[in-house]
This record gives sequence, C-alpha cells and structure tokens, in this order.
Amino acid sequence: MKQRILLTVGDPCGIGPEIAIKILASRLSEKYEFKVISPFKVLEFYSGLLNIKKINPDNIINIPGYDTFKITPGKSSALSGRISGDSIRIAADLCREKEFDAMITLPISKEALNCGGYSFPGHTEMLKFYTRSKTSFMIMCFGKLKIANATNHVPVKKLSSVLNRKFIISRLISLNNILVSEFKIIKPRIAVLSFNPHNGDGGLIGKEEQKYIIPAIMNLKSEGLNISGTFAADSYFSNQTYNDFDATLSLYHDQGLIPFKIISGNKGVNYTGGLNIIRTSPDHGTAFDIAGRGIADIESTVNAIGFADKLIRGKNK
Repeated sequence: MKQRILLTVGDPCGIGPEIAIKILASRLSEKYEFKVISPFKVLEFYSGLLNIKKINPDNIINIPGYDTFKITPGKSSALSGRISGDSIRIAADLCREKEFDAMITLPISKEALNCGGYSFPGHTEMLKFYTRSKTSFMIMCFGKLKIANATNHVPVKKLSSVLNRKFIISRLISLNNILVSEFKIIKPRIAVLSFNPHNGDGGLIGKEEQKYIIPAIMNLKSEGLNISGTFAADSYFSNQTYNDFDATLSLYHDQGLIPFKIISGNKGVNYTGGLNIIRTSPDHGTAFDIAGRGIADIESTVNAIGFADKLIRGKNK
C-alpha cells in the first residue's frame, strides 16, 4: 500500500504551489498517494502559468471560500497568509485523525500568516497546538547531521532570560527522548553549543555557560545521558566536530540554521520532533523573488518526502 502523504500549499504567492505541482507531475506520484491542500484555483493558476502538466482534481483537497482571491506571485498578503494557515490546520487535523501518514509543509510567510489571523511564530508552534502535542522540537536533518534548536523564534534580546537551568534540562531530555523513540538511536550522543563566544571565556564575556548550561549538562550526565559541552559554535562547525555526535543542540535559531544551511546546501530537511504526527518540510523559504518563474528546486522537498517515508516505516515496525 502506498504511503498517504499530504502537501500543504505554503504561501500561494511563493514557490509552494509550483513545488506541489512539480511533485504531483513527478514519478514520485507512482510511489506515494499525494494530496495537496489548497484552493483549487491556486494550483490551476500556476499550472497554466508555468505550463506544467494539468493537475488532477483528485489530488487536491480544495479549501473553499477563496474564489475571488487574486494571486500575485511574489507579493504575499493577509489573505495569502490565511490560506497558508488553513492548509496547515487542515493537514494537522487529517494526520491526527489517521487519514494520512504524514504531512510535508511547503514554505510560508510568518508575517502573512499572522496578518491572516493565525497568531503563531511559525510551523513548529502551530503544529504543536493543532495536533495537541505535549512538545515540539525543530530538528534540521541532513545525512547524519542533526541540529536541534533549544529556542526557535525568540528575539535575540530575550534569549538570555529564556535560557535557565530548568529550561536547558527540559529541552535536552526532550531531544534525547525523540532521538531514542523517533530515530531509534539507543544511547544518543548529544553536543551542546555555548551561548556566548568562546564559551564565555570563563565568565569574562558572559556567565550563562557557568550558571545554567554546564550545570544542566552535568546534572543529566549524572543520570546517565550521553551529553557533552559546551562547544564554541565557530570551531565546532569549522572543525566538523558535529560528526562525533548523533545530534547537536543549538541555543538559538541562527546559531544552528546558518551552519546547517551552508553544510546541507539547501538540501536538508526540517523535521518537527515530539509531535503525535509526522511532519517534515524543505529547509528553504517562500523565495518570493522567483515565485511564478518556474525555476523552484524541488530537491529539498523530495528529501523531506523520503525522510517522512523512513519515519512512517519505522513507526509501523
């Protein structure tokens, strides 16, 4: 039996619709049962604009109520954000109800999403809410490399107030449990990056390592978890120290995602661990600058589908 996989449309003014249409027109459709959640007119518009194989209505779960929506490639709006949010919400519900095996989310504009009435900083938080999951964890995956963010969409100026000992312990326990239960790694080796440059230089640059992060690591090591750190992020990635670990905990968004995207070459996969459904996505954004031009690369999305397939099979064993 084919794996049943949902694709959200992403922001209809970005490259999401183009990627969805290209996936439906690819040979992958012979291997998987795909459905795209979108107003039908959005996919019909891009199919005609890009002269891509005419789409089959049977592959679409239509979102009604958007017949008058004006599609403007490259220019998002509150209405395009509303459509992207509707697509995510419907996909989450269908996966939670076991109608589908996994969902692949195509890129959204967080600004448009919020203008459209969905008050979430991103996919990770939104999916935790709609799937009624206890936790969620953004884990970027490429080959053996896994980078998990302790915080996702927290402003830099607020990070120091978030990173206390209890928080670090909670996130490391969650990551360890996800690696064991979802990735089937028996005793995961986890590295923790430092918050300040040069590990804080013994407190001269900052004291978060000494006050919160290292004590949290030592606490969990005493309980048998295989956790190491802290590592200064610059040398950790330049020396490829990440190859010695099953996962890396970065403490904030850009600390983990910038090196990840450089290493993966935009071929990586964003996986949300801890949910009661399977969700993956490509690791790139809406690319409004090339929307509607027919040049969007589907490789990261193809990798996201393959990654979801492995997780489905592992779950069903």
